[in-house]
Amino acid sequence: MQKDDISLEIAESKVFILFFMRCLDMPIDDIRFNKIMLENRFMNYFFLRQYFSELVEEGLIRIDEDNGRKIYGITEKGLSVLDMFGHILPEGLKKRVNEIIKSMRGKIRNEMMITADYTLDEDNGYTALLRIGEDKFPLIEIKIAAGSKEDARNICRNWTAFPQELYSEILETLVKDRNKQ
Repeated sequence: MQKDDISLEIAESKVFILFFMRCLDMPIDDIRFNKIMLENRFMNYFFLRQYFSELVEEGLIRIDEDNGRKIYGITEKGLSVLDMFGHILPEGLKKRVNEIIKSMRGKIRNEMMITADYTLDEDNGYTALLRIGEDKFPLIEIKIAAGSKEDARNICRNWTAFPQELYSEILETLVKDRNKQ
């Protein structure tokens, strides 16, 4: 492969990442971004990470903080670059990306709003941090001690699998008038 071909392939890959971020039109974290890109075989993982890092360094993708989590979005500068070079992407690829994002947008939004993670404490116990948010506003955040790593995993698994039910049950329990009993 000649140098010009390699340069064009790198440019296309970077423009593709910017195009994807613009089509998504919402912040996304590393895990979900990588998952979508790899599941759809858009790009090799190592190239993806390299190009993504370069786009961040060049100020084309921004990093925001959301409850200790890094989330990414396209910047104005990134949109300008995409406007200038978006034509180098094949129309079929653009259409495929739009279809994939359209079908996944709701799921991605829910995953970004419902989080569950656990950490090892200083005393070798585990703490689960559970959150349901709407945009950047937290509806509920719970930090709860778990007896074991398995308990912490189960708490997180249940939180992400049944968020509406658990949120409703907690809310119902907390607003219940206990003076009437």
